[in-house]
Amino acid sequence: MIDHDTADNAPREGSDEPLARLRNHGPEALSEAELLGVLLEHGRTHAASSRYAARVLDAYGGARSLARAGFGELAIDLGAKRALRFMAAIELSRRALSEPLRAGVPLRSSRDVHRAFEARVAELPDEVVLAVLLDVKQRPVAERMIARGSPAGCAVSVREVFALAVREAAVGIVLVHNHPSGDPTPSEADRAITDELVRAGLVLGLPLVDHVIVARSKAFSFLDAGLLGDARMEQP
Repeated sequence: MIDHDTADNAPREGSDEPLARLRNHGPEALSEAELLGVLLEHGRTHAASSRYAARVLDAYGGARSLARAGFGELAIDLGAKRALRFMAAIELSRRALSEPLRAGVPLRSSRDVHRAFEARVAELPDEVVLAVLLDVKQRPVAERMIARGSPAGCAVSVREVFALAVREAAVGIVLVHNHPSGDPTPSEADRAITDELVRAGLVLGLPLVDHVIVARSKAFSFLDAGLLGDARMEQP
């Protein structure tokens, strides 16, 4: 439990320094504690907020670990309203940093997939699996989250993947999921579900074009590793 210091109630000289520096010099001029303090607004002065934020960061082991915490944990330490505000800010930053899939622009390689999804899923605390459905020119026609699990993994329904593809009139599928550990090396479960999807795709005439595992600054492509048999993705 983080100590919620509310004793520091008197305004202090220079208490608006973080906001002034943020306005005049940009967010790069602020420390992590000052940035978090501006967001959490704890206490009556910015100095109090910064000190409180420093304790939060210390308790979680830094900004990255804090960003990966779940609502339950954050609500206990920050309060429900601050936890929700913080989670919204983190999600907004993920979306701002990601390169969204654009209609009409084909996915030509695993690098395109990694660029589109790294900021969105690499830092999530739990595994998520998304299906990106492609048209005949490998342009995305839809994207769906098909599974969400724990840091250790999550189960994928082969039937659900292909049902989605049929509903969207797709002709190809790219599977994307994250590894919260930061290591994109596929597990035996990853290999097994990929093999199932490849086999089902051959039967249905709806190929798994690639399965990309996204981690921090790294990715693993089953296609690039030669593990998809006859599947092909156009190279740039």
